[in-house]
Amino acid sequence: MKRRRIEPIYTNTYKQLRNRSRRLRFFSILLILIVIIGGWFGYQHYRDQQLRQYPVKGVTLNQANGFVDFQQLAHQGYQFAYLRATSGATYTDDQFQSNYDRSQGSNLEIGVYHVYSYTTSPVDQLKNFEQEVDQRKGQLPVAVQVTTYGNYDARYLEGAKPRQKLQQFISLVQQRYNKRIIIWCTPTVWRALADSSLGRYNNWLQTGSLSRQSKQTAFIEYNQNATVKLNGQSQTVGAAVFNGSQHRWNTWITN
Repeated sequence: MKRRRIEPIYTNTYKQLRNRSRRLRFFSILLILIVIIGGWFGYQHYRDQQLRQYPVKGVTLNQANGFVDFQQLAHQGYQFAYLRATSGATYTDDQFQSNYDRSQGSNLEIGVYHVYSYTTSPVDQLKNFEQEVDQRKGQLPVAVQVTTYGNYDARYLEGAKPRQKLQQFISLVQQRYNKRIIIWCTPTVWRALADSSLGRYNNWLQTGSLSRQSKQTAFIEYNQNATVKLNGQSQTVGAAVFNGSQHRWNTWITN
């Protein structure tokens, strides 16, 4: 007769505990995933609710975004696009002229922007901007993007000389093109500039917050890496909104 194998009682207890531990881990992971997914959908709903306050949406583009179908952007309800033209005294965006020419006839309001440099002269930066833009100046105000890097931070911009140089460049662009200027920066940079003569210009805030801003804020770029579908392909763009109603936009672009 075959001898029955007798296992110690603690063997079954161990297996039961191990199975219970596995089930507990499984349900814990499942619960975490549910919380994460629920939180993501909740955030998306909250963001969608915020975006409904801003009916006029647009994009910002540079050469990294590749080929863009402007007709498709307009078809999807976008109303404006800002194109990077230049940076500093020597850099030009490889896609600027092509983007600008292809944007014509798309029913989008077009603006151009320059990335300001702290290390080159305002006169040289204007020359670079002039040579690249020529008459491709668009319908919207010229935007001057003021970024921070290295030692050139918001505190640096509180100094008199950096402010004077930035003011000089803005004045030169205004004189050359007879257009309004918008300073595009983060809220931190704007706070550093707001108590100077530069505070009289409209600003464009680069911030993830879509909370209501003052009327001095013309645009809000809330996502630098938004995804849009153009001709069935996903494409990365900067996502921005106009800070106001459709009626205010219609009035603002004609002033």
